[in-house]
Amino acid sequence: MISWIQTYFQKHFRTVFAVLLAVTIISFIFTIGATPGIGRAGNRIIERTFFGYNLGNTEQAGRVARDGQFSAQLKGAFQASGEQIQQYALTRIAGLELANRLHLPVPTEKEVAAYIAALPVFKDAQGNFDQATYGRFADSLKTNPQFTVADANRILRDDTRLDQLGKVLGGPGYVLPAEVQTQLGLSESSWTVDVAEWEYAAFDAGVAASDDALKKYYDENAFRYEVGARAKLSLVEFKLSDFTPAANPSEAEARAFYQANAANFPTPADDTSKDGKPAPAAPSADSFPKVRPQVEAAMQRQAAAARASKAANDFTYALFERKLTANSAELASFLASGQHPAKTLAPFSPDSPPADMPWLSSHAEQISRLGKDRFFSDPLPGPNGYLVLLWQDTLPSYKPLFGEVREKVAADYQDNEKRKRFVEQGKVVRTALEAAVKAGTAFAKAAADRKLTVKTYANFTLRQPPQDFPYPAFGTLQNLGAGQIADMVATQDKGYFVYAAQKKTPDLTPANPHYAEIRSQLMKYSSSANESAVLSALVEEELKKTAASSTH
Repeated sequence: MISWIQTYFQKHFRTVFAVLLAVTIISFIFTIGATPGIGRAGNRIIERTFFGYNLGNTEQAGRVARDGQFSAQLKGAFQASGEQIQQYALTRIAGLELANRLHLPVPTEKEVAAYIAALPVFKDAQGNFDQATYGRFADSLKTNPQFTVADANRILRDDTRLDQLGKVLGGPGYVLPAEVQTQLGLSESSWTVDVAEWEYAAFDAGVAASDDALKKYYDENAFRYEVGARAKLSLVEFKLSDFTPAANPSEAEARAFYQANAANFPTPADDTSKDGKPAPAAPSADSFPKVRPQVEAAMQRQAAAARASKAANDFTYALFERKLTANSAELASFLASGQHPAKTLAPFSPDSPPADMPWLSSHAEQISRLGKDRFFSDPLPGPNGYLVLLWQDTLPSYKPLFGEVREKVAADYQDNEKRKRFVEQGKVVRTALEAAVKAGTAFAKAAADRKLTVKTYANFTLRQPPQDFPYPAFGTLQNLGAGQIADMVATQDKGYFVYAAQKKTPDLTPANPHYAEIRSQLMKYSSSANESAVLSALVEEELKKTAASSTH
């Protein structure tokens, strides 16, 4: 199997993962000292050295970012945020630097192949390497001219080396028997519990708000009502509808596109039916005619997107080449002469866009960096195509008068008071439930008498909890004994009372078959934490050097 992987990678690596990179293409370039745009600040490149890379150089920073993104996706980190990927990318570079200092050898082809076989993206439901899955994935990818065979091989070789470094830094991951016993008790104890739910909406707090109380609350929480700095921007749109080709693609072009993307165009069901149900489409030697309209539409959209993107990039390049400045007569003349006029937006803070443009919040970082010296954004994706934002002014923050925000203050005050009284009343309810149980009343009846909804969960462990068990209530089980009622757990819309009707503690000695498993898991966690601590310290130390040098 390992030799097959090596052979397959040699044949297909120029296409492997290209689509993955296209779909999850990194949305950030490191901003640590980055120049504010294409060639701005003259031809000077600010030095932001990080273990041999200049993060002030767009090309080098982009390589660090792309390498980190590719590596993280291979490990299954599809939901990681941009900030997490950025930190991971920096940590990779620090790890490779440390591997060089420790003179760790470059991994062999056999070691790289073994590492590849263990990657999560190529495993089946049983955790085994799935050759068919890998083959289908690899065959579905397209050539990416910006990501070569050498790039992919380099990243996998580096990641194999980093995996070996982790074993050196992490060590065996020592854990104490008491830690294993604690975790074993948590995961293996058998529970039977009653969970009572109290609806927050049904709680009548009886909050009355006088003007004096509201003004006092406003004064104590003035920071909540301060209107932050707001950007005054205009927007230039490049709508896809303006760039759609007039002519449809030829049949040869459409057929070639379909053959390359057949999975995206499922053949529609036949009109014939059986037992009143649509019959699946019969296999056909040529399904293209049935989906040709969808294929042509997709090609038109793709062509329009490419044209709109080019036009937006040409627009920003023209702004730079002409050395236009914010709010200048030359800029106004340039905009007036074009086919894409600027539309003025109401002032807004980067994270609070106009109500009719909520999608602008995804560009908050770009917006926050705009100003007099950097007055236009890069081309940004929008709901109808691409757009470029032009800075006009930045309005300073200010504190509104009480009368301007009285309604919001009143709503916040009432919600705050209700929340506090809900939590306080939760203590009273728990005490009453506890007294009722001690007097011999079943918890479920005592809770129902107080109009609480009760559900019983019997004979479960935290290793295999009930699927519908309220997640906020899990934390109460950590220190709850049999016959006890936990303090109410308050969430945004509910309060939970958990009663442990029964708790059976497992064998906490090494004789328990799960003891060794949990010990191994804790050791891996400890080892990983050790490695992370060392590399994070290296990253922080190197960034401090960069920050210090940039001030001189």
